[in-house]
Amino acid sequence: MYFRLGILAILAISCSSPLLFAQSQPCANTDSSSNVPTQKTRITIVGVEFQSENPLSDAQKEEHAKLIQQQDLWTTTEQPDSSWVNQALNSMRDALRERGYFRTNVEGTPYLVLAQPSERRYVLAVTIESGPQYRLGHLRFASASDSPLVLPEALLRQQVQLQEGDLFDVTKIRGGLEAIGRLYGSKGYIDATPEPETTIDEKNSLIDLLINVDEQKPYRIAKLEFVGLPTKTQSELTPPQQIGDFFNPALWRAFFKSNMTRLPPGSSLDRNMPVSRDTVNGTVDIMLDFRQCPKSERG
Repeated sequence: MYFRLGILAILAISCSSPLLFAQSQPCANTDSSSNVPTQKTRITIVGVEFQSENPLSDAQKEEHAKLIQQQDLWTTTEQPDSSWVNQALNSMRDALRERGYFRTNVEGTPYLVLAQPSERRYVLAVTIESGPQYRLGHLRFASASDSPLVLPEALLRQQVQLQEGDLFDVTKIRGGLEAIGRLYGSKGYIDATPEPETTIDEKNSLIDLLINVDEQKPYRIAKLEFVGLPTKTQSELTPPQQIGDFFNPALWRAFFKSNMTRLPPGSSLDRNMPVSRDTVNGTVDIMLDFRQCPKSERG
């Protein structure tokens, strides 16, 4: 059986370009005077009851019940009475999927026991349909284009912390996809996107995983400019990359972290490093902009 959309939804992985965070403007209008405060009601779960057979031991049920009851849950008058249920059960879904229950379905039914203007108390009845417990079958990598992969498969395989035969752990696979994206980003392939496809062997409870990598093109730095820093401060800073290097967002994030005491308070990659790209020539222009917001933009 062939599945693709199912695993994409479960993994909820976004491998979009790292430049998305770097293209925000240094200053933004934060005027919220027109926003009307929304009245919130606290949700308190006073009890958790498991309604069906499931693979959790009594100790695990007790642990998950505590985690659910400790969550900070809220609702508003505009939301359905049970709008918080999915959030309350997410940790349990994740825990089951980490143990190979790839198709687990966890549902909750809330029973109101006390209603006050600022708080509602519930008992939550939980039903778990775990399905089979799967293990990882074959793990393969392929290029989404006609060209061979730029990076060796052995290196890509190291990014996924699972071996064939291990429990099919969705969290580790998600982490592997993120690591592959970072690895490509470090080589200038800032648009590279790994997409998982699965083939399920129901008879043997195995899931074969194929990761298609849409590598796109690498980007080099064409322009590097500092704006708004005193000459002395700028002379003390050593950029992690120079013109001509393959653009590596991770190095610039580390640059901001390691120079926090030298840079103006509140400086960050998202706020102070707008990046523009030339998709035709495969280059990026970097501006490290530490100017204060013009008065008209401060709100």
